[in-house]
Amino acid sequence: MKTNQILRLILLSIIFPLSACSVSHTSDGTYEGILPAADCPGIYVMLTIDGNKYELLEKYLTLPETFVTYGEIKRQGQTLQLDNQMEFTCDSNHLSYKDMSLRQISTQKSLPEIFISQSLKENQTGEDALLKVYSRKGKQFADLYFRDNKYSLEESSQNDSTKEYTDTKKAIKLSIPVSRSSSLQELTFKNDTAAYTFTSLTPCNNIYRITEKEEHVLPAVLDVIYYNDGQQAFVKLLHSTLSYCYTLPQTEASAKTAIYTDGQTEWQLLNHRNAVLIINHQKYEYMEE
Repeated sequence: MKTNQILRLILLSIIFPLSACSVSHTSDGTYEGILPAADCPGIYVMLTIDGNKYELLEKYLTLPETFVTYGEIKRQGQTLQLDNQMEFTCDSNHLSYKDMSLRQISTQKSLPEIFISQSLKENQTGEDALLKVYSRKGKQFADLYFRDNKYSLEESSQNDSTKEYTDTKKAIKLSIPVSRSSSLQELTFKNDTAAYTFTSLTPCNNIYRITEKEEHVLPAVLDVIYYNDGQQAFVKLLHSTLSYCYTLPQTEASAKTAIYTDGQTEWQLLNHRNAVLIINHQKYEYMEE
């Protein structure tokens, strides 16, 4: 009897580590790249993989749209089939999509909160709120965090100007403008007791064009996104060429200026319309469109 028990313990000690290894995937981590698009210079993609789950951020360059998707992965050897119909092939520290490549930038298995959240300010009271808009299994959702409450809503209607997210059981409705013609936009939120209006503060998206006359100088146009969650601040400089895409932390700031740098590349925000990009000690002056 004791011999059988000992054998079981030995077998279990072997099986459990093997099981743990079987769910560990070398492709896990965070990847970024530029994918082709028909109606803009490209789509900046940040993709995280965690076993059989993924999180995907897509930013259409020079356009205001940014989309976040959560989903599941089917694995067939080195092939990853996302449930949004995208398919990638694992190759060392890269993921291949058709003839494009996504590079691995970290081992983090989820998208950073600062990149997928909108910071809001209630217009009357000045209270802070947080909004996350995302899709899952083909449906659109919005999570609003306000006054220590989380409101989980599903898209119920859309027209040319507004998307509405509701919880019909609790008579809650959130209206979000479709077009982001400016960085600041107003959202309205109604529950069963009151109505609130919020202004979206961050992220802020602006397009900058180089002021140099030489057309061969790159990057000529930058899609620039500013992030700030109150504790940390970043800027993403996006371009259709991945080598000109940068994520830089803010190191200095004043009322009208800011500096973002990783020690090698630097973005100097001089005022609301002018900025300077420093790459390899070469300065490029930009103006907001």
